[in-house]
Amino acid sequence: MGSSTYDIITVGGGLGGSTLAKAMAEHGARMLVLEHEKRFRDRVRGEGMWPWGVAELRALGGYELLRNTCAHAILWFDIYVGPIRAEHRNLISNTVPHLPALNFYHPEMQEVLLQAAADAGVEVRRGAWVCDVKPGVVPTVTVEQDGHVEEVRARLVVCADGRASMARKWAGSAVIGMKLSRES
Repeated sequence: MGSSTYDIITVGGGLGGSTLAKAMAEHGARMLVLEHEKRFRDRVRGEGMWPWGVAELRALGGYELLRNTCAHAILWFDIYVGPIRAEHRNLISNTVPHLPALNFYHPEMQEVLLQAAADAGVEVRRGAWVCDVKPGVVPTVTVEQDGHVEEVRARLVVCADGRASMARKWAGSAVIGMKLSRES
């Protein structure tokens, strides 16, 4: 394996890509995160994570990190019908993982997790534009950074570049979604 071959490449250094990269690096994987933004911008005006997502974050080693830096625990969930509070639910006692929900400013959360990945030994490339992803026995990612184009290889490529993922399209991966509806 040459210097351009990794165990896992994540295309995207946000919540999913950074958390996965950090956890895998802590277990000995050679990781590369390709993030096109040099500095994260505010797009979603904050973020909320429900207790079951918080349980996954805790299992991957990111819960305490976010709680100690940028996340705020939300202990109660209130439902209002007009001006009347219809439900006041304690998330810790009334959810299976017995954890709070978390709220945080999205760009700050991304910076914290990407830095944690780098601190865990992940190679992080910011300002890196992924031009192509080719699946195969040894998947390849074509990346452009500072006018230099390079092809990098990995045993696994994870497309964590958001809802409008170009990497997922290039790799020929379908998005499997589920529509939830309430039947009357």
